[in-house]
Amino acid sequence: MVITRRSRPATGSFGLCRAGEEAGTRVVPWVFLLALASAFLYATFALAMGGWPLANPFPVPRLEYRLVFCVLFLLLFSLLLAASWLVFRSARDDAWTLGVILGFAVLFRVLLLPTPPVLSGDIYRYVWDARVLASGGNPYLSAPADFDAPEVKNDPIYRHQNRPLVRTIYPPLAQALFGVVRAVGGESVTAMKALMLLGDLASILILMHLLRTLGVPRSRVILYAWHPLAVFEVAGSGHVDALAIPFILLAVLAWQRGKGAAAGVALGAAALIKIYPILLIPAFFGRRRWSLLLGCAATLLAGYLPFLPQTGWQVLGHLPRYLADPYEVFNPSLMGLVIFLVSRLSTAPVFWASWIGRAALLGTLVWIVRREAGDPQALLARIFVVATTATLLTLTLHPWYLLWIVPFLAIQPRPAWIYLSVAVALSYAFYVVAPSTRILIGVLEYLPFLLLLRWSWPRSWAGAPVAVRLGFAREMP
Repeated sequence: MVITRRSRPATGSFGLCRAGEEAGTRVVPWVFLLALASAFLYATFALAMGGWPLANPFPVPRLEYRLVFCVLFLLLFSLLLAASWLVFRSARDDAWTLGVILGFAVLFRVLLLPTPPVLSGDIYRYVWDARVLASGGNPYLSAPADFDAPEVKNDPIYRHQNRPLVRTIYPPLAQALFGVVRAVGGESVTAMKALMLLGDLASILILMHLLRTLGVPRSRVILYAWHPLAVFEVAGSGHVDALAIPFILLAVLAWQRGKGAAAGVALGAAALIKIYPILLIPAFFGRRRWSLLLGCAATLLAGYLPFLPQTGWQVLGHLPRYLADPYEVFNPSLMGLVIFLVSRLSTAPVFWASWIGRAALLGTLVWIVRREAGDPQALLARIFVVATTATLLTLTLHPWYLLWIVPFLAIQPRPAWIYLSVAVALSYAFYVVAPSTRILIGVLEYLPFLLLLRWSWPRSWAGAPVAVRLGFAREMP
């Protein structure tokens, strides 16, 4: 068969092949059925949690509860993978397809919105910080345990604090948003989760716009919009990362349009919600690096300035100690292996491993700074390098720490990262299993990830740092 110019599949700027209209017309019904199956699983999870007291939502031992969640997560991801394959293959971008994707994305999140946050208690700290601010206090100077009145210690919000002895780690913009929620919705976990849900929906809309500007079908947003990691960690647990992700995406959008200062402001705003977007600054370096740095610095200064007169250098709260503590270890990848090897030579392996990780991270970021990103492909490649470096070299990796990278998989669906975005949920079982079982789970979580990264390792990167090569930055100059 001779393929004419008209019948040849169109290829997008990121290598997407468009299927014919006849195949595309069959996509929406199948995607709809997959969405209904997903909604049933989310509803089942929501009903199971909603019928029991807040502190113990399941009448089964914790082990069974964690394992049930992991199985459910894997089932939901399988449904997402099937739906994404259909959508990516057809490249449909019509109103019906987008309507199904967005409608069910909202439904999944609404189903989990009223449920208690059983996977993580971080949201209770958000509510507590809002209470401290409303009372005229300063969350950067006081810890929950400083309030020792009996009525406070018996309060449910206090009893759910997972770190009552330390000051807050959340930056000023996050604190301001916590205060807004309290003023509008009171001391309500559901109201606080609703704020995170709004941020998550904003990420979906911004991502759709970014996809369109890159010449990629907006329907590919399904990979983020339906991803169970986003649904559970935002609508279920209400993590504040959901408010930082829209600003990261806005930074990419501004950078693509040549607005370095605006990109810096967006990155600064993201860092004023959760500090880790600071690591992305080297990835955005280019010809407008000084305007980027000035925009970011000015935004950070404006955010912290209101707290400086009263708080001084303590304005960072517990964050410096948290970042400097080498014994904050949970679900490490390569650093777990480094700890094991160093333990053969030192009685303080975690301490030395933490410094090895920091030095390697710094070296990789310096290597990135010395190069410039000239197009969106190169920028995205550098972002994945930063994500890979941080993931491999950190001592602590909670599942929600990967939320920010998932939207970029809709643009560049890299197999290694798609795998890790689902495998990381297995780390929730660490809380209830024996140490030997944790090792097995860690191998299952990270070994395929590393193998997939190595499989996509370009031969031309022999002289680059290991973290850069594993980041698969083929498009970097």
